[in-house]
Amino acid sequence: MDYSNQPLHEQLVTDLRKDMCETMPPDSQLPAERELAKRYGVSRNTVRAALAKLEMMGLIYRHRGKGTFVSPAVVNPTNLAETYSFTNQMLEEGKKPYSKVISLQNVAASAYIAEQMGIPKGTPTYELKRLRSADDVPMMVERTFIPADRFPGIDAATIENDGLYVTMLRKYDAPIISASEAFFASLMPDDDAVLLKVPLGSPCLSVQRTSKSLHDEIVEFTLSLARADQFIYRAQHHVQNGSTT
Repeated sequence: MDYSNQPLHEQLVTDLRKDMCETMPPDSQLPAERELAKRYGVSRNTVRAALAKLEMMGLIYRHRGKGTFVSPAVVNPTNLAETYSFTNQMLEEGKKPYSKVISLQNVAASAYIAEQMGIPKGTPTYELKRLRSADDVPMMVERTFIPADRFPGIDAATIENDGLYVTMLRKYDAPIISASEAFFASLMPDDDAVLLKVPLGSPCLSVQRTSKSLHDEIVEFTLSLARADQFIYRAQHHVQNGSTT
């Protein structure tokens, strides 16, 4: 854990979600609180807080006297065929998009970030935090991690004026060739709720994005939280002959 300056129980929520998606089928039982505390190196109070949030999000359920189980909702989310562009979507809706850089700092890649980017833990990275708005309404908070040695000297002013991808292309010859994304429901952390001017604990849409440049090089990992009252995502599906529901 310790990858996003969030409270311990928030970090544990992310770690548990990842583990459930990768290793635990629907309706499988989670380890007991004591075992989870030992496995993740946290207190049982932290485990209880994380489990309470996962239950609120509908990702786990409890049977009294039996234990806690993985909800079917956590596994196999619908894949979206096209990656998401905040700027393009706002322009298509006739709104004026704007991105404000909140911070840009050097950080050592945590175990989680390193895993997502395919780099060793502790590798120097830039953490870029931005507030995305449309028509002066705050819409989304983004935290982007990029390898420091690939983008030496990248600065907040250029990113704010030109955009991150344009800066990557023009200054560092790093065009974005492909990206993968995962979308899931979540609850807004307190600090992001303040930035987005929504009540604490509001529902939100969480987006995780990994982008690659030339030679299959991972150049970006972004964690985004979008206001649930301002976003809607649609996916079109084509029924194959003989398919059933």
